[in-house]
Amino acid sequence: MLLAIDFDGTLCEQDTVDWFSAHYAPEVFADADRRLAAGEIDLDTCLQLQVAPIRVPESELVAFLVETVRIRPGADELVAFCSERGVEPVLVSSGFENLMRPILAANGLDLPISAHAVDCGPEGMRVRFRGRAHCDLCGTACKRAEVRALAAGRPIAYVGDGISDLCAAEDADLRFARHTLARHLTAEGHAFIPFEDMHDVRRGLAAALDGAA
Repeated sequence: MLLAIDFDGTLCEQDTVDWFSAHYAPEVFADADRRLAAGEIDLDTCLQLQVAPIRVPESELVAFLVETVRIRPGADELVAFCSERGVEPVLVSSGFENLMRPILAANGLDLPISAHAVDCGPEGMRVRFRGRAHCDLCGTACKRAEVRALAAGRPIAYVGDGISDLCAAEDADLRFARHTLARHLTAEGHAFIPFEDMHDVRRGLAAALDGAA
């Protein structure tokens, strides 16, 4: 089984891109967030707009995130459980790998990551988007095909919380959801397990694996 885990607002309590954008460029962040919610722009455009005016060094940004971002309780136990049960955990994120890895390292975690990257410089931050297939279901370059490819025919468990998770979560065999994703799955009639921390995910995954045995 593949366990695909979103990062922002899922593995960690904050959405890190929103978190540092609101800190360093609050007016730009608020406007981009409003336009995304109104359907005026897509998520990739929102990311570009939110980070473009931020001109701090990457070292300063990483230090801010490591100091202020909290990993949800139970992450260590979930990773250990996956190792014991032959489940492959991978982070699939619309955030930035070069900012995520220091947060993971500071919390003693080392997980495979599929995510974008961002360059920091005096002209502002520039997003380097990873290649993703255009989805014929949602009409955007979403996570669905990416997660399906990572699974390579194995069952998929998906853990998420936000709009970037909608399509991939619908396609999964087992879903863990909170926040926006939970509301979406409820409205669409898809079964899911609610979670508040990674202990909830571990317990739900154990129940599903034991039930399938």
